[in-house]
Amino acid sequence: MHKIKGFGTLSMQEIIRLEKEMHLNFPEEYKQFLMNKNGGVPEENYLSTVIPSNGEEIVLGALLGINKNDNFDLESWHKEYGDELMESSLIIGTEYGSGLFVLICEGNQEGVYFWDNGQELEGSSDEENVYRLATSFSAFISGLKLEK
Repeated sequence: MHKIKGFGTLSMQEIIRLEKEMHLNFPEEYKQFLMNKNGGVPEENYLSTVIPSNGEEIVLGALLGINKNDNFDLESWHKEYGDELMESSLIIGTEYGSGLFVLICEGNQEGVYFWDNGQELEGSSDEENVYRLATSFSAFISGLKLEK
């Protein structure tokens, strides 16, 4: 997580309030991230990851937290797109282009996904535009690579 310049910190009470408002149970590692960083942006240059299923590289724009700026606010993004998401999921970040990073908090599909909602990637369509990136939030963070 040293690669992310955080927006501050959150208390466990703020996280619990957020979980209740969104009707979700965040994974412990994600709660720790919110407590320590409250979202954030890449510390330097760009952080990218590769979609395992197709080898496409995507670039992290920001990870969301509780923020006065709606562009970086978990609740604002949840209000905007929550109806379009699977149960037990939330948008946790934005891609440098037009996609979104989604965390599925529970169940057999738990993990971090890339939602190509702008269908920018080759092969994306209305039916096929969600790609699994990692089985957990910490695996997603550790898979981010610094662009030189």
